Amino acid sequence: MRSLQLLIYGCVQLLVMLTVAPGVAAEERPVPKGVIFVLIDDIGYGDIDVLHPSSLETPNIDTLYRQSVRLTDFHVGTTCSPSRASLLTGRSVNSGGVWHTIAGREILRQNEQTLAEVFQANGWNTGIFGKWHLGEGYPFSPRFRGFGTAVIHGGGGVGQGSDYWKNDYYSGVDFQGNPNSPDVYLANGKPFKADQFCTDLWFDQAKQFIKRSVDQGKPFFCYLPTNAAHGPFNAPYGFKKGFDGLIENVDHNMGQLDQFLSAQGIKDDVLLIFCSDNGTAGDRLGGLRQQKGSHYDGGHNVPCFWRWKAAGLAGSPDAAADISGLTSSMDLFPTLLDLFDLERPSGGQPLHGISLKPMLLDPNYVPVQRTVVVDTQRDADFQKWKLACVMRDEVINGKIVHKWRLIRRAEQAESELYDFLVDRGTGNNLLEDEAQEGSQSLVASLSDSYEAWWKDVSPGWQIFPPFVLNDQMESELALFAHSWIGETSSPWHQGLVSRAAAGTGTHAIRFDQSGRYQFELRRWPREDGGLIAGTNSTGGGTALPVVKAKITLAGVGEIDKSVAKEDAAVTFEWNVQAGEATTLTTAFLGENGSVLSGAYYVYIRKLGDVESKN
Repeated sequence: MRSLQLLIYGCVQLLVMLTVAPGVAAEERPVPKGVIFVLIDDIGYGDIDVLHPSSLETPNIDTLYRQSVRLTDFHVGTTCSPSRASLLTGRSVNSGGVWHTIAGREILRQNEQTLAEVFQANGWNTGIFGKWHLGEGYPFSPRFRGFGTAVIHGGGGVGQGSDYWKNDYYSGVDFQGNPNSPDVYLANGKPFKADQFCTDLWFDQAKQFIKRSVDQGKPFFCYLPTNAAHGPFNAPYGFKKGFDGLIENVDHNMGQLDQFLSAQGIKDDVLLIFCSDNGTAGDRLGGLRQQKGSHYDGGHNVPCFWRWKAAGLAGSPDAAADISGLTSSMDLFPTLLDLFDLERPSGGQPLHGISLKPMLLDPNYVPVQRTVVVDTQRDADFQKWKLACVMRDEVINGKIVHKWRLIRRAEQAESELYDFLVDRGTGNNLLEDEAQEGSQSLVASLSDSYEAWWKDVSPGWQIFPPFVLNDQMESELALFAHSWIGETSSPWHQGLVSRAAAGTGTHAIRFDQSGRYQFELRRWPREDGGLIAGTNSTGGGTALPVVKAKITLAGVGEIDKSVAKEDAAVTFEWNVQAGEATTLTTAFLGENGSVLSGAYYVYIRKLGDVESKN
């Protein structure tokens, strides 16, 4: 039966390829072999040679540009996690509880539905290869958010607190070609030693996933979010040093991907989307104002290319085109729903984005007026008007006549107003000219749009999504200082862990099952094995004079225990009842009872049923 199904599927695909040409009506377009969504980290307009010529060459990305429909006014969040949440949920940046990259504000709420969950529910194979950065452990890791295959590193970058200890990008050789120990990454939650430089690994794993899917006759959603060119700027051997070398290596892999798709005979039948998660982390601004993290365009206006030749979505220089309408990361989800007639499973949140299908496929598309908001929060609390940018395309008689940017740094701060259509560098603040006709009414209108946006995205912002103990889903939950709630100066990086940076030591947590649980507290991660009151296993880092460890479950109780000098870990056992979310706080104490730090690494597992007090 399975063989017959595959034969029928293949015949249908062949018939479609033979009878449908570019330019046909949208409803007659073929179903693709799959979707490849390449999300590059920290690369902006100035880092792509064809867009901003420099000493950095990107020939393969340039080729893709020349074969694509380009969204020339496309906006993401200003930093990593907010962009990823928006792209995967179809909702505005900051929705779903994600407006920072640490402190529990990088975690996508459990009730948010991801694009992968939709593809999976519609029978597609789904895979992620690279950087997730929307929460770790159940229920937040990508394998719990719709990805059947998940090959990732920890945290928001190699070497961050929740990444495998002492990962550095390299596997086999370093930048100078010297022997180097392999990095360790996760495949569906299981650690493995990498035999390649990380970007090469992500692309090769993605290609294997694509080939398996095609061989199975299954359409696929391949999410390929590289950590390059995010720091640390450890470029691979054979490429330029630093940030530029990371970009050159990405470009090399884009060329290898195209060759692979051609060799498999599916290049024209795959929708390939390429964009960045925020503006550049380098010095090439590409004519925009400021960089990653900024609420000016340089922080969130990024290249975005779409190619799907079989459906008439470019595929050659002759068919390439620029689309200048205001578009956003939140548009990806509804666009793919619309393109492929996907049905959403029940329980999803309302979408904020719009379908770009008419814009992408209809040559007679007439621009529409819309308003989009982005900001830079980067704090534990969600603050109104903090580093906000309100954007609007003003359309008259089917033509974009203004691209407004209303900038405000705080609720009581003075506003700035720019017309991006004629001022790409946003250097001419129109509000400095008091005679500028209609500017105040325009500011009022844009401000009203912001108020409506705030009302939509701010409810429930005080809540921290809880990690969940459920041994049917995950046998052990690992918690890291990276996600200590409310702590924006937390030791999010392994260097800060080594220097014994202090913080709250608190995580939001929920127990789905009553039982007896073991809590294992460590100063250093298991893979290092250093002592609680000492340095790490190689003698590095700052020692803490710990004499006691303590755990507190809010509303439940508190336990402490002495720590011996030879202890690498201290464990507690506790009967816990299933119930509502609470908080777990860990602490390492000094001689006088002072809190030296929270436990940087906590491992929790269920031992069995609740034990009787008798």
